[in-house]
Amino acid sequence: MSIGLKDAVEAMEYDELMGIKIDLESGGFNIKKMITQKIREKEKKHEKKCAVCSSDIDSCRSSNYTLIFGPEDFKKKATFCGMDCLEYFIAKMRDMSYRKMESVPQKKEKIE
Repeated sequence: MSIGLKDAVEAMEYDELMGIKIDLESGGFNIKKMITQKIREKEKKHEKKCAVCSSDIDSCRSSNYTLIFGPEDFKKKATFCGMDCLEYFIAKMRDMSYRKMESVPQKKEKIE
């Protein structure tokens, strides 16, 4: 179950709200640190399964691969259990790219 920011604020006590207000007025460093830490935890959680075969990822193995791709404002991250899954993923992405290029109509040059 996910709760929104408004629900979280509604559930806080007065002293917790005052602590957040003081932190925000002084630059919000504690809030920034807390949110950054939570984001790192969420990112590590997503790295537990292979993006292709869904097998468990052992973070101690050196044969794991992580690919970060996508436009600058919407990066995506995929983790793979081995080179074969990474190659399969890249091949599928390449196929999708070629299909996309084929479906776009080409401009016809005007002959004069």
